[in-house]
Amino acid sequence: MKKALFLLIALMTITFATEAQSPVRWRTSVRMTSPTEGEISIKALISEGWHLYALEMPAGGPKATSFDFSGSTGISLDGAIQPSESPITQMDPLFGKTLSWWDRNVTFTQRFTLKERKDARVKVSIYFMSCNGGTCTPPKTETITTIIPEYNPSELNHSKKTR
Repeated sequence: MKKALFLLIALMTITFATEAQSPVRWRTSVRMTSPTEGEISIKALISEGWHLYALEMPAGGPKATSFDFSGSTGISLDGAIQPSESPITQMDPLFGKTLSWWDRNVTFTQRFTLKERKDARVKVSIYFMSCNGGTCTPPKTETITTIIPEYNPSELNHSKKTR
């Protein structure tokens, strides 16, 4: 009985630890490019052997990655979110369709205009799923909230240095 209970607890611990380790982790940063304009960078850190699906997917395929900024305050979005590189497009035998994805870290950038400084913040909900060629994670939503920093022209000049 004690042995069976121990095995059950060990299996539950392994299951919870595996679920807690997502193959895609997210990091955000916000910087002001002028007193009233800025950009949000959202970096997907993709584990080796996994891929993150693109922003558009065909019907009957996996869920596309999407970004919802509707919970943000004090800003308005300028244009569409842009990935740092184009996704890979090829036939996916798991779904039997031609799909697009990223298989290494990718950064998504969204420009915005500051409408009101008081309580300005970015709140982004990221909806995504990932696969490794044999299995997929269920679709998941992660929400990240970041305060809008003050405009600092010296930081902007510093980041442009190439050394």
